Amino acid sequence: MNAPFDVVIIGAGISGLAAGRQLASAGRRVAIIEARDRVGGRIYTHHPAPNIPVELGAEFIHGLPPSLWALIREARLATYELEGSELTYEGGRRSARGDHQPNHAHHVLGNMMEWLARRPEGTDMTFAEYLESTPTDPDAAEAAGKYVEGFNAADKRRIGIAALAKQQRAEDAIEADRLFRVAPGYDAIPEFLASEFARSGGTLALGTPARRIDWSRGSVEVMARCSDGSETRIAARRALITVSLGVLQAGSIQFEPRPTEILAQADRLAMGAAMRVILVFDSKFWPENLSFLFAPSEMPPTWWTPMPNGAPVITGWAGGPKAVTLERSASVGGGGSALSDLCLATLAKVFDRPRSELERCLNSWHTHDWLKDPFAGGAYSYVPAGALDAPERMTHPVDDTLYFAGEHTDVTGHWGTVHAALQSGTLAAERLLSSPHLG
Repeated sequence: MNAPFDVVIIGAGISGLAAGRQLASAGRRVAIIEARDRVGGRIYTHHPAPNIPVELGAEFIHGLPPSLWALIREARLATYELEGSELTYEGGRRSARGDHQPNHAHHVLGNMMEWLARRPEGTDMTFAEYLESTPTDPDAAEAAGKYVEGFNAADKRRIGIAALAKQQRAEDAIEADRLFRVAPGYDAIPEFLASEFARSGGTLALGTPARRIDWSRGSVEVMARCSDGSETRIAARRALITVSLGVLQAGSIQFEPRPTEILAQADRLAMGAAMRVILVFDSKFWPENLSFLFAPSEMPPTWWTPMPNGAPVITGWAGGPKAVTLERSASVGGGGSALSDLCLATLAKVFDRPRSELERCLNSWHTHDWLKDPFAGGAYSYVPAGALDAPERMTHPVDDTLYFAGEHTDVTGHWGTVHAALQSGTLAAERLLSSPHLG
């Protein structure tokens, strides 16, 4: 790599790519180094067959976030909105979804927001503590707990109600209950950003994990390992660190000196667990119009299809503690094969089909363990009780030299989303460009 650069960015996820493109377009000399052999970070699309993108990471566009939709339009990517019927499976019976778990959950969350609005500013507690301290129907409380954990990949004994309330207000503002997909696959977005970054003169190095960052005011040196096993050093005037919260918390990158305040704020946040299994069949054996299936007593408890896309693909999902339980069950039972066996057993039970029939028509199945991924350390972040100020405090530059971004630094309440990562990268780039010392 040519050196020195104006900015070196650690991580080629959406946040890093968005920032890199903006900085390079403004004429800055920018290098992005990425540990993986691909761009996208926790956007990870596999293409096992034509027109069947399998999303192993981020999957949905949640609502109408302006910045993400502007990028999609610029890249001229086709999208479609999810539609179809929803079913529940409880007590051995499958039925059309009515006033079940998610509606109960939204009612409880609405009551929580009203309760919180009547309390002094700064009031916070875990969602579990809230459920225990306020009069709530036991069935509704159980459904709400499962919903919060599944949706946020969180532990209800840790996630804070102040963050949940902020998140709900943010979601309402962009109609986040509407779900969309990128038709060719979510990976088309980071690939577009990477191509635009290169077109603007940026330097991208894949398979180059950062190991150490030595810095002083106005000067950074990143030690990284190249794909061939050799070591490289990248010198720059500023560094933007966009690795996941899990990587920061694991201490995978050494800093000298340590940005103590930033890392302390990172430790106040939490990285959630999620387990997703995608099964590709020869043909559908579920109702033609099925979109979502909720089976709270089964594992995985939540399923969806790509409707209105008619591909014979169905995805099983568990978030929070249930994801950890599912991962442990798979490990005890023999790893990956145990996971696919469990999914087939659940589908056979729910749809009253012989398991042998499902095994015969299964083409492939796919999963990715984000908890064990050393470059992720979990699925996505959430905010525990008492830590609502931590994401914003992580956006403060350290001596105008170290900058941090990523979905965990979002200040709008959209933690854990692609649009949060995008916005954080854009904000970091704007701050870098406004630095009087960057030129």
